[in-house]
Amino acid sequence: MIKAILFDYDDTLVQTRKTRYQTIYKLSDELFKTKITEKEIDEAWGLPAEKFLLKLFGRFSSDIHYLWSVYLEFSKKDLNIPHIHAFDFINKYQNSFKFGIVTSSSEKVVFRELNELQIDTNLFLQIQTSDHTSVHKPNPKVFEPIFGLLKNKKINKDEVIYIGDSPADYESASKFGFQFLGIAHDNRHVDYFQRGKIPFVKSFFELENDLMNKERFA
Repeated sequence: MIKAILFDYDDTLVQTRKTRYQTIYKLSDELFKTKITEKEIDEAWGLPAEKFLLKLFGRFSSDIHYLWSVYLEFSKKDLNIPHIHAFDFINKYQNSFKFGIVTSSSEKVVFRELNELQIDTNLFLQIQTSDHTSVHKPNPKVFEPIFGLLKNKKINKDEVIYIGDSPADYESASKFGFQFLGIAHDNRHVDYFQRGKIPFVKSFFELENDLMNKERFA
């Protein structure tokens, strides 16, 4: 029986890839006068926040505080967009499950975006960001901080499911002992899920149907 549902943040709950690629293109062009490629962003995508910025822009400046300030300033112009039904789903089932977020994004970015989207952060037992741990996905130890809170609520590993969009989400969650459900809002990782016979859905509407119809959620 599932008692807690944890989510990845970027590209699971919100459409970060769609919005932030545009932010990075604009920042590169307007501030650093260079054209960054989609491949370069792909190679940095999913890294912890500071490593992500240094991989993209470290050749222009190694001052992480400066890079953070300009990235945040540019990102304010491109508001992130929730995936359809994502937060409606969480609101609807807030009394049925403990919800949490485990993400490699930074606390300052995640909380700012949730505030911009007018999402009540009290819906989540914990929003764990890259600031909360020295390890990151696909290292399964990334889940130790939030699981400590869940244990205090008398929730065991097999009563937790992690929902994410990437191979790193699956590898870290399954190795830690959580159940996993992939969410494929696009086709980037569908082949990976299919080859590995990893259960996945394509939307939060499908997720809700999965939740209502499978015994593991009973």
